[in-house]
Amino acid sequence: MTALPPGLTHPYETTRPKLETFRHGHTFTWTQGDAYIAVQRGRIANADKTTVLTDIHPEHPLECGKHPIVDWLPAPPRTAWHEPGIMLRLADQWLHNRRTAPRTPG
Repeated sequence: MTALPPGLTHPYETTRPKLETFRHGHTFTWTQGDAYIAVQRGRIANADKTTVLTDIHPEHPLECGKHPIVDWLPAPPRTAWHEPGIMLRLADQWLHNRRTAPRTPG
C-alpha cells in the first residue's frame, strides 16, 4: 500500500474520537477531523487490548493491534458525524463501488 494521503490518520495511532463499523468483512474507521475513512480487512479493534461485552459478530474474530489500511474513501461533511447509520451507508457504497469499478487506492 502506498503512503496514506494527508487527512487520513491511521486509526491505531490516534487518541481522537472515532466512528467504526464492521461490514462486508472490513472495518471502516472515521477519525474525527479526518478527510478520509480508513478501510481495514477483517474485524479490527485498533487497540493494544479491548474488552468485548457483547459480541454480535462471533463468527469473525476480533483482532487487536495495528493492521494495514487497505483502502480509503472520502469522508462526508463533518456535519454527518452524528448522523445515525452514516458508517453503514458509506460501507455499503464502498462495496458497491468496488464491485462496479475496482481501483487501487492512492
